[in-house]
Amino acid sequence: MKLNDEAKAVLRIAGVTQSEWARQWFGETTWRGDACGCPDDRCRGYHHGKSEPCECVRSLAAESAN
Repeated sequence: MKLNDEAKAVLRIAGVTQSEWARQWFGETTWRGDACGCPDDRCRGYHHGKSEPCECVRSLAAESAN
């Protein structure tokens, strides 16, 4: 699965590349999480509504940037 535009923007603001994000969670550069940027591949529709922004990626990216 590929990251959606919103997830890419959140990571860019946090100063984390897409490759770094994937490597952090899966040990490789292929993203295996949900399109919203959460490492849980069932995030959209489970942690939040499919049309709602993902708060998971925001909080996790903020922690990663520190």
